[in-house]
Formats: sequence, C-alpha cells, structure tokens
Amino acid sequence: MVHPQEVDVIVAGGGPAGCVVAGRLAYADPNLKVMLIEGGVSNRDDPWVYRPGIFTRNMQRNGINDKATFYTDTVPSSHLRGRRSIVPCANILGGGSSINFQMYTRASASDWDDFNTEGWTAKDLLPLMKRLENYQKPTNSETHGYDGPIAISNGGQITALAHDFLRASHAVGVHFSDDVQDLETSHGAEIWAKYIDRHTGRRSDAATAYVHSVMDVQHNLFLRTNARVSRVIFEGNKAVGVAYVPSRNRVHAGEVRETIVKARKCVVLSSGTLGTPQILERSGVGSSGLLERLDINVVSNLPGVGEQYQDHYTTLSVFRVSNESSTVDDFLRGDKEVQKQLFHEWEVSPEKARLSSNVIDAGFKIRPTEQELKEMGPEFNELWDRYFKDKPDKPVMFGSIVSGAYADHSLLPPGKYMTMFQYLEYPASRGKIHIISANPYKEPFFDSGFMNNRADFAPIRWSYKKTREVARRMDAFRGELTSHHPHFHPASPAAARDIDIETAKQLLPDALTVGIHMGTWHRFDYSLMPRDS
Repeated sequence: MVHPQEVDVIVAGGGPAGCVVAGRLAYADPNLKVMLIEGGVSNRDDPWVYRPGIFTRNMQRNGINDKATFYTDTVPSSHLRGRRSIVPCANILGGGSSINFQMYTRASASDWDDFNTEGWTAKDLLPLMKRLENYQKPTNSETHGYDGPIAISNGGQITALAHDFLRASHAVGVHFSDDVQDLETSHGAEIWAKYIDRHTGRRSDAATAYVHSVMDVQHNLFLRTNARVSRVIFEGNKAVGVAYVPSRNRVHAGEVRETIVKARKCVVLSSGTLGTPQILERSGVGSSGLLERLDINVVSNLPGVGEQYQDHYTTLSVFRVSNESSTVDDFLRGDKEVQKQLFHEWEVSPEKARLSSNVIDAGFKIRPTEQELKEMGPEFNELWDRYFKDKPDKPVMFGSIVSGAYADHSLLPPGKYMTMFQYLEYPASRGKIHIISANPYKEPFFDSGFMNNRADFAPIRWSYKKTREVARRMDAFRGELTSHHPHFHPASPAAARDIDIETAKQLLPDALTVGIHMGTWHRFDYSLMPRDS
C-alpha cells in the first residue's frame, strides 16, 4: 500500500514513547489514521535484536552497525582533560528498547511527585505502570502488573557470579531485596529483572508490543522507516504536518529533497532527548537569535530548546575472575566453537538458552551513610541536602555486574572477566545541543556537559570504591584488570592489583614467560588480600 499524503496524527520518532503513542491511538480508534516515522530500520523479526545475549553487537562503533547513532562532543571538554564524550542513541524502530541492556528499571515515587503536576504523582501513574507489565518474577510487592504487553523476567539463566555478587554486597552493607523496583527502595541488591520474555527467551521491546501487534490486525497505522523528520510544517502557530527526508543522503548530488505529509489533527514529536530539539529548531521553535542567524523563520522564541541536557553517565570497571567461572567472554571475543554452541542452544530451546539472558543478572541501588557523606565534599553535600535528604526513596547510584568484559576484547589479554557498572542516577551537570544549519544532514553542535558540575565527582568516586569492595569480596575475584581502572601510585592502598600468579599459570600452563619481571610498573599480585579486608 502506498503511504497516504495526509493522515490524522503524525508521530515523529519511533522510540519507546513514539511506539506507545502511535500504537495505542491507532488501536483505540480503527478509523483514525496514524503515521509513525522512524529514522532507523524496522526491528521486526531481526535476530540481532530479539536475542537478548547479542545486545553488545548493537553498541559497536565500527562503521557497520546502523542500529545506533553516536553523538560526540563537538569540542574537547576542559572538564574531561580534553577528551570528547561519546553518547550512543538508538537508530532503530523501538528505540533503546530494541538495542539497550534490557535492564528493568523504574523511577522512584518522588521522581514523579517532583513534577508537582495534577495527575502525575506516582500514585496516579501506578495503575498505568502496572497495565503495561507482564511481570514474570515472584514478588511480595503489589506495584507490578501481570497482563500487559511488556514482559519482565529474570531471563533464561542466571550465572553463579550474580549470587557471588549478592553475597559480597551484603558483606559491605547492601542487603538483599526481592524487588528494588517497587518505587520506594533506594538501598538494596537484587537479582536484576530484565525486559525479556521467559516463555520465548526474546527481548521485550516497545515496537513488538505496540506497533507490530496493531499492524497485524488493523490497517490504520502506517509505518515509515529509514526516514528522518526534517521539520514540522506550521500554518501560523499550528502544526499541520511534517517534512521528512531519507535517512541517508546518497542521491540527487546531495541535494535535500523533502516529502511532505499533512496531519489533520496533530503532530507528536518523540525523537528523543537529542533528536527532538534539532527538529524543533529546524521548524522555527527555539532561540530567535540562533534561528535568525541560520535564516530560519521564527515560529516561537523558546531559548530553552536544546539547553539543560541531562544524562546519567556510566563508569565501568573490569575485573578478572576464576577460570572456572561461567562468563560470555569466549562468545564475545569470537570463539567460533563457542558461538556455534550458543547459537545452537537458541535454535533448540530459546527460553532456556544462554542467549536468552543479557548476563547482567544482579545489581544494587545505593545511598551513602552519614559517615560516607562526610567524606564526599561540600559540593555534593549541598546537592544532598537540597535534593536527596528528605526523599529517602531516591538512590544516588545504581550498579550492576556483567558476567563478562563489556569492553573491546581485542584490547584484553586472555582470561575470564566480570564488569561492574556504576550509573549516576541524578547528575548535576548539564549540557546542550543545537543545530548549526537548516540542513537535516549536518551534524549539530553537541556538548554533553559531563562532569561540568563538581557535585558529580564524589558519588562516582564513592561508587567506584564500593563496587571494588564488592568485587574483592567475591569468591571468583582474581584481580583488577589494571588497564581498565584508575591508575594510582603502586604504594597507594588504592592501587589496582592485576591477575594472581596461579590464575595466570592456569591460563597459560605451557608458557615460558608467566611471572616474568618487566620493571616496577608491571607486577603480579602474588597473594590477594583476604576478602574481608
């Protein structure tokens, strides 16, 4: 069917929000014509999407992966010693729900209450949260739903490293909870739930739940992929349609050629934190000074468009684990025999296969103690007093364990690994994004703003120490991979310690160089510290 040139509602952006809006509107009224426009490819029946254990492939920045777009700071950051931050964004129908880590995470109740808007409190929204869920884990909480389209489970398998992590977390004061996503818990560890259907083993994504399911039974939802919305068409101050272009400009000698689609009722912009501001500015909605410099007609002078970008940033630490540990390192580094084995498991019994898990099986949410707060400096304590102190449901950080190295394996020595993630939940730093041309193919000016507020330093440093304390108390721990840790003076008690000699000998039993001395910068940790130290 040829797509119509006029519909009732246009939804610009096929991420989770866009999929839900388009699918729900179309399903609610079969006579309503809805068009969903997405810049990336469709995720339908794509095994590189629906097999949970392959999510890392869609994070590759290799010039081939087209399922993600990578925004890089336009100028080096003085707050990062001249480095440029890289922010990956989904470029596929379903948005992040099609390629992300599949970690089931909810906001805290006070996050919703902070809106101070009628109808938007956590209590108001809980019925909607429950309605979307098909919760497949046992729980003592009444905050989950069981009949919705989005499956949530533990996945097909849980590694022994996850239980090792939970025991070690308990030892440092982060106790086990059967549900840290109950809107209230801010300090506890759990077997982390995943957006995975335990009955099929497949990723549970927004496009499958809300778009494909409607298009299978109705004919009023029109999907246009590989199309980038350039701008909203206004008549006066009323949005009456959009102009879109092919996602890649490979014809017509690079000339921008737009396709116009009209909307009888409304246009919904849902192109993400970084995409939506660019569409607004190209449409004439933004700072009049910027728009006039770019010769764009000003529809509405809104200087805040593109400002106050906020994102939780992640630090990762890679640790060595025992050679007996079950990890996905051989699969990720491309061992053909191991890959053949795991792919075969999936074909035979996907709901039980190792690929039916993201191997991010455990994690925690944490808040600092009074004693820890005293060590976190005045900048963070000011933020704590203003934002966290009277809201005990807000965690400061959350962390998780990956049973394998979430890293480029071409840069890693042989062995088995685990990775600790630490997410800053509520960063104080702010960035911005703005167009530099009306041409939708021109890269924007982007400043992530990461670490430009000193209040962010203390919690990241604190959580790194906390996760390292957990790792060192795990039975499987065999040292830090020092290349993937901060570098301290060798005499410092904070210095990372790499692989122990026995594990090294097991890895390379016939090698003639294990334990060779190469100077003071290189040394084995011949005797690991006791795990309770």
